[in-house]
Amino acid sequence: LPRLDFRGGVPEAAGTMVIVPTLISSVEGARAMVERLEVHALGNMDPRIRFALLTDFPDAGAERLPGEEEVLDAAVAGIKALNARYAPGAEDRFYLFHRARRWNGSEGVWMGWERKRGKIEEFNRLLRGATDTSFVEQIGDPEILPRIRYCNTLDSDTHLPRDAPRRL
Repeated sequence: LPRLDFRGGVPEAAGTMVIVPTLISSVEGARAMVERLEVHALGNMDPRIRFALLTDFPDAGAERLPGEEEVLDAAVAGIKALNARYAPGAEDRFYLFHRARRWNGSEGVWMGWERKRGKIEEFNRLLRGATDTSFVEQIGDPEILPRIRYCNTLDSDTHLPRDAPRRL
């Protein structure tokens, strides 16, 4: 079978997003996830490979809890700082998509819809143009989203080898 040869870089038609679905529950945890995203990007400098955190807060007995705004603010500030450093003026290298909790009557908690699977499903819908997702905070240039053809999903503790998204 013919093989795609991306040794010269990922072409525009093969735009790729590396996504990390994760929970953020503390300012330190949010900063650590942003730092991990930066490490992934430093080993994969192709400009057509972008990186995103898909975040929720942990399950809770209420829709919002005290202190969560500061946690989200830390994640937002971290993503904006990465874009300022690595994509000045473009805001198209690093992204944050944060979802609101929804009531789950069967489990009796407020939670991100379908947890990890739901984040990925809603993100894929967002790439296809959906406007009715539960993402309430989106950082990064949305104009790129329709051009994303491939997604590589990582767990929050996964190490991304150098040039792996390009090879995949």
